[in-house]
Amino acid sequence: MIAASTTVVAVIGDPVRHSLSPVMHNAAFAHAGLDWAMVALPVRAGDGAAAVGAARTMGLAGLAVTMPHKADVAAAADHRDATVQRLGVANTVVFDGGAATAYTTDGDGLVDAMVSAGHDPAGARVLIVGAGGAARSIVEAMTRRGARAVTVANRTLSRAEECAACAVADASVSAIGLDDMGDVVAEVD
Repeated sequence: MIAASTTVVAVIGDPVRHSLSPVMHNAAFAHAGLDWAMVALPVRAGDGAAAVGAARTMGLAGLAVTMPHKADVAAAADHRDATVQRLGVANTVVFDGGAATAYTTDGDGLVDAMVSAGHDPAGARVLIVGAGGAARSIVEAMTRRGARAVTVANRTLSRAEECAACAVADASVSAIGLDDMGDVVAEVD
């Protein structure tokens, strides 16, 4: 049950109705005995920065951010972690003392899950399909954590090239269109 004392966080996106984030987070909050709740808030494209201000005003503790708001939210935050500063996208905002701090956890979250499952990308050849905000973070994390080669495949080649440019370490990084993926799939680890 939500009460006046409940700490509220939200996931924002357009669309966001399909998001399972509230279900997963609310189950985790209940399991941990926390008086917290997550709600899904539809925020129209272009209104991500306004949503940060509104969330701050309403006293939300934080935001989980999905498309198309990752860049707008990163720009609207008062503070940004180093990865957000490099990439210009964020998927998490934490409000503390009225200040909004933006983080991006997509890349390290994926790599950590892979490592936990026994698939360390260090030295590996990796294919990333898609070039949205999460993909930028994944390219950054994969290269920072030792992937030998990263290929970004996307419907729009220019977007794949922009995403590939997010590499931060000495790795072979390339961008291709989706039609060229067949040759690469056979070569990835």
